[in-house]
Amino acid sequence: MNNSTPITSDKPAIDTRTVNRSTDDPLQPMRSFARLLDDIVRVPGTTISIGLDPLLNLIPFAGDAVGTLMSVSLLVTAVRMNVPKRILARMIVNIGIDSLIGAIPAFGQVFDFVWKANTKNMALLERYAVMPETTKKASSTALIIIMVVVLGIIGMTFVSAYWLLKLLAFALNIPLW
Repeated sequence: MNNSTPITSDKPAIDTRTVNRSTDDPLQPMRSFARLLDDIVRVPGTTISIGLDPLLNLIPFAGDAVGTLMSVSLLVTAVRMNVPKRILARMIVNIGIDSLIGAIPAFGQVFDFVWKANTKNMALLERYAVMPETTKKASSTALIIIMVVVLGIIGMTFVSAYWLLKLLAFALNIPLW
């Protein structure tokens, strides 16, 4: 006889003990905050909506920092809810992309209106709440793809730098090594 207890799926995917009990939906406060940051105002006559994050990022340096800190607050709440590390890592990647590209003058401001890291992170949490195993596997796959792309970019940077130096050495008629 097998005395091990079977694994049941009755356990909620997200630990709601640390969430505000005033609502039936433990993700509602986070959802509202993400909406405030990314989608609070709809541009009239379009399907485009903007929030505080892209508006804050119009303020050089300080706006980027404040926007990132506000995004990190959603991440901290997810940590308190015992969300798995794989999903937290994807949330960090979303925030990192938003922060790094958003810091590029001019292009970053336009990017902030399009890339909605907080909305993406809420979608991850909502998927995890409904389909925990599928979301964990998808997060692992996405992280592997991101790591391969980043390593590829780093590798291409080194190869490009080498060929550029080689070309420069040839043009100046000096030995490379």
